[in-house]
Amino acid sequence: MEKQDTPRSEGKLTKVSIGIPAYNEEQSIPQLLSTLLEQPTQGFAVKEIIVNTSGSADNTEQEVQTIAQMDSRIKMISGKDRYGKAAALNEILQIAKSDLILFLDADVVLGKTSIQNLVTPLLQNDKTGVSSGNIMPIEQNDQESFFGFASLFIRELHHELCSYLMRKGHVPKVNGTFYAFRKSIVGSFPRIVVSDDEYVSWLAQKRGYKIVYAPSALVFTTDPHSLIDFIKWQERIIAGQLYMKRHFHYDVPTMRISVGLSGGIVKLFGKYRGKAFSLFVLSALGALSVFLAYLKLVKGEVPYAY
Repeated sequence: MEKQDTPRSEGKLTKVSIGIPAYNEEQSIPQLLSTLLEQPTQGFAVKEIIVNTSGSADNTEQEVQTIAQMDSRIKMISGKDRYGKAAALNEILQIAKSDLILFLDADVVLGKTSIQNLVTPLLQNDKTGVSSGNIMPIEQNDQESFFGFASLFIRELHHELCSYLMRKGHVPKVNGTFYAFRKSIVGSFPRIVVSDDEYVSWLAQKRGYKIVYAPSALVFTTDPHSLIDFIKWQERIIAGQLYMKRHFHYDVPTMRISVGLSGGIVKLFGKYRGKAFSLFVLSALGALSVFLAYLKLVKGEVPYAY
C-alpha cells in the first residue's frame, strides 16, 4: 500500500480526530488501524488517528509505526511509563486538532460503518454533545460457557437500558469503549476520573448538550473469560461510577434500580429463563463486584491504571 495523505477535499468537511489508548495491543492494533482507514466518512473527514502506546512492553509501538508509514494521518504517542487511561487520553487531547473527538479501545473490531454511525448524530444536531456506541461480544454464539453467556447478557442489558432511556427522553449511559464528543466540552480529564465516558457526559449535560445512544454504531470486543478478570472488570466499572457520584455528585443513569428493572433486567431474565443457574451466578458475581467497588471507595483506592 502506498503512503496516503489527508484527503484534499476535507477543507469544507467537519474534521474528526480519533484517539486510541493502546496498552500491549500488538495483536489487535494492526487490524484496527487498517479497518479504520477503510471506514466510510460521509459528511466528515478523519484528520488524524492518534495512538497512545505509553507503557507497552510488547510490539505495539512497532506495529503502529509500520502502519503509520502507509498513512500520514496516523500519529503515535509513546512513553516508558503507564499512568492510567485518563492520562493517556489527556495526551491525545493535547495534540488533537479537530472539533470532534472519537475515542475507542484498541482491542475492538469495527462494523463496516461504525465510525459513520457514531459521528452522524453530532453532525446532524449542534445541540448533541456526545454520541455513544453499541458494544457487543465477538463470540455472540458462545452461550455454552458461563462467561460467554455473561458477556452477552451484560452487553445486551446495556443496549436495552440505553434504548429505554432514549425512548423516555432521558440521558443514556455513555460507553468508554467507543464514543465521540465535541472537543469544546472537555479540555482534560482530572486524575481522579476512572469513568472518562461518564465525566464527558456529566460535563456535556452541564453545558446544555444532549447525549445520544447510537445503537447502529456497532463494535465488537472480547470480554474477560476467567473469574478473577471478570470480577475485576465489573468492579472497575462500578468503582468508576461510584467515584463520579462522590466527586461530581453525578448518578450514572443505569445505576438506578428503577431503570434497571423497567429498562431491561426483567425482559432479559425472561428471555434467558432457561439459564436460571447462570443467571443466579451472574447476579451473585454482580453483587460481589458492587461490594468490592464500595470497598475501594471507602479505602480511597482509585484504579487509575488498568
